Amino acid sequence: MWKKILKITAGIIIATGLIGVIAISLIVSHYKKEIPNISQLVESYTPSIPTEIYDRNGKVIDVIYKESRVPIKFENVPDVVKNAFLSVEDRRFYNHYGIDPLGLIRAIFINTVSGKAKQGASSFTQQLSRNAFLSHERKLSRKIKEAIITIEIEKRYTKDEIFEKYLNEIYFGDGDYGIRSASQSLFKKEPKDLNIPESAMLAGMPNRPGAYNPRRNLKLSLGRMQVVLGQMLKYDMISKEEYDKAMSHKFILEEKLPKDFDFSKVDKDTTTIVYKKGFVNKSKVPSFTDTIQEILLKNFDEETIYNGGLKVYTTLDFDIQKVAEETFNNYGPMVKDKELQGAMITINSSNGHVLSIVGGKHFQPGNFNRALNAKRQIGSAFKPFVYLSAIIDGKSENTIVEDSRVIFGNWAPKNVGTLYRKNSTLLEGLDKSVNMVSIKLLKDVGYEKLKETIIKTKANLNPPEDLTASLGSLVGTPMELAKAYAVFSNGGYSIEPVFLLEVTDRNNNTLYKDTPKIEKSFEPEDIALMTNLLISSTKTGTSHAAEVKTKHGKYIEQGGKTGTTNDSRTVWYAGFTPELVTTIYLGYDDNSKMGNTTGGAIVAPLWRDFYKKIIDNGYYTPSRFEYIDNLVANGKLYYQELNPLNGLITNKGGKKFLLRNNKIQLEHDGKYQKSIRDILY
Repeated sequence: MWKKILKITAGIIIATGLIGVIAISLIVSHYKKEIPNISQLVESYTPSIPTEIYDRNGKVIDVIYKESRVPIKFENVPDVVKNAFLSVEDRRFYNHYGIDPLGLIRAIFINTVSGKAKQGASSFTQQLSRNAFLSHERKLSRKIKEAIITIEIEKRYTKDEIFEKYLNEIYFGDGDYGIRSASQSLFKKEPKDLNIPESAMLAGMPNRPGAYNPRRNLKLSLGRMQVVLGQMLKYDMISKEEYDKAMSHKFILEEKLPKDFDFSKVDKDTTTIVYKKGFVNKSKVPSFTDTIQEILLKNFDEETIYNGGLKVYTTLDFDIQKVAEETFNNYGPMVKDKELQGAMITINSSNGHVLSIVGGKHFQPGNFNRALNAKRQIGSAFKPFVYLSAIIDGKSENTIVEDSRVIFGNWAPKNVGTLYRKNSTLLEGLDKSVNMVSIKLLKDVGYEKLKETIIKTKANLNPPEDLTASLGSLVGTPMELAKAYAVFSNGGYSIEPVFLLEVTDRNNNTLYKDTPKIEKSFEPEDIALMTNLLISSTKTGTSHAAEVKTKHGKYIEQGGKTGTTNDSRTVWYAGFTPELVTTIYLGYDDNSKMGNTTGGAIVAPLWRDFYKKIIDNGYYTPSRFEYIDNLVANGKLYYQELNPLNGLITNKGGKKFLLRNNKIQLEHDGKYQKSIRDILY
């Protein structure tokens, strides 16, 4: 009888077991089908990686992400950090197969006794599978899928590889994913530099990142840290001496410190600063990287930009950029007048590379970028293009223009200070920025010739079809004016500005590449003559305040032109060397009057200060205008000392003119004759 009952019972148990096995197999098979290609899912998994932006010298200038994920190799994580996580999250990690039965039983017992979910039972592998591949919904189906993926992960990866993936994926709160991001964000440290209490604090956070983040609740975070330290001591991961020292370690919130606090005096052996959120993804050069992000968004989807681990190589020179910002923001007039604004941009004239850009005073991410978008009246900084049109038309630097007042209908222009010189060469006219000379030149060559000149520069400037264009009545941005002036720096080539050089993916495959767009637009002889006029402007003209003398006592090769609009609403300086062009404007955003000042008075000195610093600091070494030297060397152009008013040879008070070989001056100013053929009425 009993034997029969035992047989029946055994049969029922076996049958139930078989049914259970079959049921479990069917359930697993069903949910495996709902997980697309587990093998590929596991093999291809990598945590999201932010996009890094580099300057032209390989310095990281910005990191773009919506969530901070900066991965780290397992071998670069110190044992103290690994042990902290093992002690509190998964002590038997190296002894189980993804699901820890002892940990599960212990958690069930503790939670049953306490009457609430006091302890979790998820292993590193389970947490990784849940965080990386699944939602956090509380459903049985999710738990089954988690178990399936957990087993697959354990099949395909070593324990160290799983541990590495876990450390790179786990969430610490405040948008920080992974041990490296959290370490950088909270303590401004790499994981290799973490001490025992810092490691314990980080290890305690993933359990409840919202509660245990020290920024949000330092008291709770310290309590959790002490639990981790207790676990590390219990399992012989640290000594009693190390435990005692860690327990007495101080953590101070940065936001509680005074603004003038000296961080260099912090004893790192006993005290840790918990920094405010934001430094990891805070752009170092928002004037530049705002534009880079716009370019990226036009060429890539957001998922790729924010999580794809792109490496973005740009044209920016971070050293020059920092000097530009510091010089601009700390410049006397800018400091004294809080409402005064402006912009500054520097480009390489040979390839269009944007080396630095200041979009405004103390520019912040998302601000209006004045260097690229502020359309301001250009004023006399536009006159060189009127002169260039005249030179292309056959005029020479010593061509005479009558400097006298003329009224054109309802328009009655006049020179600054109402000074009229009777006669003036082109060189003297530009040196002194004489309005009547520029007006009469445009009247002579015609608007179409000027328009043709501007189109060749590809600067997108649009002068009005009247004589006011000769005084710069058009509007333009610092970038547009820099593009136009590039032709004087490089010998006649129009260029397109370049911000972005190359974009590669996380495996260093090139996804995007830009190349310089350069086109010969002018004859070098014409440009050389115009450039010599602009060189003269810095030596003896209105641009003299921009002249740069290095710390070695040498003057650099440079040219440029000031610009001042009516009532000084906007003041400019556009200057260049043989390699670079920098344009600057200052003015109020509401275009109100600035008072009695000029571009030569307050903008040219700013240009000078900037160039002096980048040269003296070794960030830039200017050369010579080789295209001019070559034209002089082969006899196509000649230098002559001539009288700036009548353009004749003089023994005293002359200026350095550059002339074509068929325009060499033979007459001495002592033999001046009114019938000189080059007089322009």
